[in-house]
Amino acid sequence: MVFFLDADERIYARYGGRDSKDADNRQSLEGLRHVMASVLRTHAEEPGRIIPKPAGKAVFSSELGGGGRGCMHCHQVQEAINRNLANRLEWDPETPWRYPLPENVGIRLQVDRGNLVEKVIPGSAAARAGIEPGDLLRQAGANPVHSFADMQQALEEAPREGSLRVVYRRVGKDSEVTLELPPRWKKTDISWRTSLRNLVPTLPLSGKNLTTEDRKALGLTEKALAFRQRDNIAQSASGAGFKPGDIVLGAEGREVELDAYGFQDWVRREYLVGDTIRVRILRDGKQMVLPLVLGRR
Repeated sequence: MVFFLDADERIYARYGGRDSKDADNRQSLEGLRHVMASVLRTHAEEPGRIIPKPAGKAVFSSELGGGGRGCMHCHQVQEAINRNLANRLEWDPETPWRYPLPENVGIRLQVDRGNLVEKVIPGSAAARAGIEPGDLLRQAGANPVHSFADMQQALEEAPREGSLRVVYRRVGKDSEVTLELPPRWKKTDISWRTSLRNLVPTLPLSGKNLTTEDRKALGLTEKALAFRQRDNIAQSASGAGFKPGDIVLGAEGREVELDAYGFQDWVRREYLVGDTIRVRILRDGKQMVLPLVLGRR
């Protein structure tokens, strides 16, 4: 992560960020060059377009439970913050969803020009607000937008439910719109975050995918999830009512086209430890739904 500051340590822009699939696929040398050039133009032409220096005080590792000399590794900081939130009873189920992707509001940004809209997801908050591919994002909330990282910061600061002001430039003219943010819009895949690994659940169900012939005989489509639970079954699953030979068809109300391993990965992305997943199964020719509280193996 790169920060571009003025002499008073105020932030012009950021560069960096990632998604759950890859640490580098949101970055490029050309993208970095674009942000550097954009910051230079801002410094020369729009010096007031900058993020005010925050008034908050620095937090030292000793306050977070650092070692005997008051130090800790960088990757342990968020773990300590999470632990302190839990100890103060300030943790809640939405706390893990940090730095949402622009896609969460319907915007895909170009990699080489990180404030240029490449795609708008139909039906999304951005689409409803009228943002279009080719628009150049200028501002989101209190944050000037030069990059993917700037947009992520703006989304991090946005409310969990409510609205976000966005300024964009189209054909040389700036326009302002409001993104309406529905409940749980910040939900993201946390399975890659080391600081949150204790919240990534394990699905205690596994087995062999049904053959094409078996699917046809049961009236199932070729791509839909369908696997037969193996004989060796975890205690948490048997305690929830699952039996060897049950055919797992997915989660109630959510159609997924995955195999058995893909379904396990999907659960890791979509749920947290302690959540209840209502699993749809087929047993003796009859479909039923069994609730299963997710834990870690």
